[in-house]
Amino acid sequence: MKNSTLFLFIAILFFTGSVFSQTDNDDTQFWNETTVEFPLDKDNKNVSGIVIGNLRVTDNISNLSDKRIGFAVKYKLNKYLTLQPSYIFRVQTSSGPTRYEHRARFDFTPKKTFENFSLENRSRFEHRFKTADRKDETYYRNRTKVGIPVKKDGETIFTPFVSNDTYFDLRNTKLHRNDSVGGISKEFGDSFTADFFYQYRHNFQSSQRHLHIIGVNFKIKVK
Repeated sequence: MKNSTLFLFIAILFFTGSVFSQTDNDDTQFWNETTVEFPLDKDNKNVSGIVIGNLRVTDNISNLSDKRIGFAVKYKLNKYLTLQPSYIFRVQTSSGPTRYEHRARFDFTPKKTFENFSLENRSRFEHRFKTADRKDETYYRNRTKVGIPVKKDGETIFTPFVSNDTYFDLRNTKLHRNDSVGGISKEFGDSFTADFFYQYRHNFQSSQRHLHIIGVNFKIKVK
């Protein structure tokens, strides 16, 4: 177990160092997403609602230009499979006039927890309704995530994780972008979790090719 955790940390450090040394830093950003999950069924097991809030500080962490709010319904079909439709409203003020966007998403996520690690693969279909005469966009996203919990006396202290999320543009049949993430997830009791992460984004269809992102996500569960 200790060897596996050490290997994961070395891989994260090597990956991060390679990214900074091999790419131009087009932008550095700070991201935060906060979700509040609450039960929708009587036994508090299979169906839950989620309120989603998202803030992004861009332009080398100087401009709060991206704000999002939305909701989701999570269906836990069994201990291995989750379905989650969601809606996101986005306001963008980074350059020029304020832009608005509506996003409809559907997630299909199988997950398996083994003795020493967890593995999940999220498939997301996402349609973006644009305003101001901009063309709508449709994407398929595939994210694979691996977590290796660090335990003491049988209790999980924290969980290092890595993930890779690839975007496919379904309308133009092109590879749109790729996100690689390394971080640590920490549970503070049964109702609050924080994820601290570094993310590298490679845009294939944008003039801003490389993004370096640091962030923290909060997950709150209401029982």
